[in-house]
Amino acid sequence: MVETPPILDICQNFKRVIEGQHSRASGSTHFAPIMYLWAKVIKAKTILEIGLGAGSTLYWLAHAAKELGGQYYGIDISVQKTGAIIDQTGGFGLPINIFTENSIKLNTKWFAQNVGKPELVFLDGNHQEHTIAHEVEQLYSLVPGMGKGYIFIHDIDTKSKAGWNSVIKNPKYDFQHLAIPGDAGLGILRKIEI
Repeated sequence: MVETPPILDICQNFKRVIEGQHSRASGSTHFAPIMYLWAKVIKAKTILEIGLGAGSTLYWLAHAAKELGGQYYGIDISVQKTGAIIDQTGGFGLPINIFTENSIKLNTKWFAQNVGKPELVFLDGNHQEHTIAHEVEQLYSLVPGMGKGYIFIHDIDTKSKAGWNSVIKNPKYDFQHLAIPGDAGLGILRKIEI
């Protein structure tokens, strides 16, 4: 008997989302497949996620990276969480590099040396305003401009609302932005600065 992997097959997972049967217990609802498709459309070779949750979004984004010949990077403060996710995803053959770090202590130089220039970033860690502001500030110069780089922020209708608002109102950033309601909201920032 073949043992079912702890995270569902990507096609089966997407089918369940479309049919409205997706379980919230996996840690992913509609936004993980949206970001997967987005990564594929923009051909994101370097994908970064801060705050790994249950690892479901990691699974979707790492698949996009693999299919594009790229690399997925994940950061979480919890040693237990990063260890469990590494154990869960180890057999999938995905291009995953996980760091156990506190993002508030990381700077642009660290991101440049360890991640490079991510075309797609997903912020879903510490939802406090100062943390989101710090993460965006440190990553802004690394994310490609001219509409080729994106930062997604989860929970913009709830926990991340103040951080989202402070970023989109900050005149030092040149972003177009879009807010998608539901499931606590997803904010999309598109860097248009040259």
